[in-house]
Amino acid sequence: MKKALYLFIIACVLLAGCATWTFAPIRSARFVSEEGVYLNVDYGREEHESTFVAPNGLELPFRTKLKVRVTAPDGRRFVAWQVMSPRGVLYMTDDKHWEYFEEGTGCVLAERSDDGDGYELRFQGVLCANLKPVEESRRSRR
Repeated sequence: MKKALYLFIIACVLLAGCATWTFAPIRSARFVSEEGVYLNVDYGREEHESTFVAPNGLELPFRTKLKVRVTAPDGRRFVAWQVMSPRGVLYMTDDKHWEYFEEGTGCVLAERSDDGDGYELRFQGVLCANLKPVEESRRSRR
């Protein structure tokens, strides 16, 4: 039983990592906090569908083509897709473990709390650099 559980966990980790391995960025950005810590974000496109739950409980399908790959200051990396938001641009992982929010030139990164009730702030910063993906910067030099 334990062996099957370990194999299942390993398979989940490998499959979750595939989303970051196949990520083709169209642009990248770097954000800096007041403490001088950096957060890197790659932006990409991929068809994705999620469900938006309205305040009255009504469930609505939400389709997007926008996704991000976030590299947190501690090195953890995840892919999140755009979800409905009343302001700014909100991205969330499918398991709702991570939220990445941008508004204007600022961003916030939050991780679901251990008790599962709400989120804990992991990063807050402002844009300090817009970067071209490696492939695009190589093409522009030719």
